[in-house]
Amino acid sequence: MTKAAIVKSADLKRMAAVAKETGMRIEIEINGKIIRVSPDIPDNHKQQRVDMKPEDFTSLADWQAWRDQERAREAQRHS
Repeated sequence: MTKAAIVKSADLKRMAAVAKETGMRIEIEINGKIIRVSPDIPDNHKQQRVDMKPEDFTSLADWQAWRDQERAREAQRHS
């Protein structure tokens, strides 16, 4: 048998919502154990757009990849 969780998933979700809303770390103590939820974990998977110049490309493949991305962005804007 498995042991019951200290904190339920619903409680963690509520703590995360409050942490995100207030921008503050939320803590609770249960049986002498402190559970913390922080709102400030950076999003490392978000792509940042970089405006490239022709001299910034080191290969034809880099330029072609950039061109394809630009074409996709233009198509998305016009749809």
